[in-house]
This record gives sequence, C-alpha cells and structure tokens, in this order.
Amino acid sequence: MHFITGAARGQGRSHTEAMAAEGADIVGIDLCAQLNTVSYPMATLNDLEETVSLVENHGRRMVARRSDVRDLGTIPRAQSRHMAGRDSMTQIPPEALTEGDIR
Repeated sequence: MHFITGAARGQGRSHTEAMAAEGADIVGIDLCAQLNTVSYPMATLNDLEETVSLVENHGRRMVARRSDVRDLGTIPRAQSRHMAGRDSMTQIPPEALTEGDIR
C-alpha cells in the first residue's frame, strides 16, 4: 500500500500510476480545489477520479480522498483509516508546492 499526496494529477498522478503498474494499491489524497494564491487551474475532483481509473486499469485498488496537506492531521487520519489488516504503508513525499509557495 502506498500513500501519495497530490494524487489527482502532475507528479502525484505519475507516481500513483507508476506504483500501481508495479503492483501496489494506493491511498491517494489531493485538495481538489482552487486556491486564490495560485494563478493556474489546480486539480479537480474529476482529475482525482481519473487517477483512480488509471490505477484500476492496472488491476489495483485506490482509495481516493479530498484532503488538504496543510492540515497537519490529514495525513495520519487518512493513513490510519486504510491500514486495518495491512503490515505497512509507503509514503511518497508530499506534492503540495505551488507557485504561491515560492517567494
């Protein structure tokens, strides 16, 4: 089981699909909302649903959730919900940097 942030598109989606192709199931989160500090269109719920389809095309499962990694409790809550009966989870580093974060 791999836990990936920013899973709806971009690098997060790329990591998600690559891990599924290698045989991993995925827990993926993304904000799926527009921030007013970001000038380009951010990922949408439709993008996240498309990522789920890409994972399923590899014969794997994905639990997808809208979550904000800026909320420090988001990651532990999402992980603990989906760890029942599993030995381990690999976390891919958060993919949450936007142009609004660059100063």
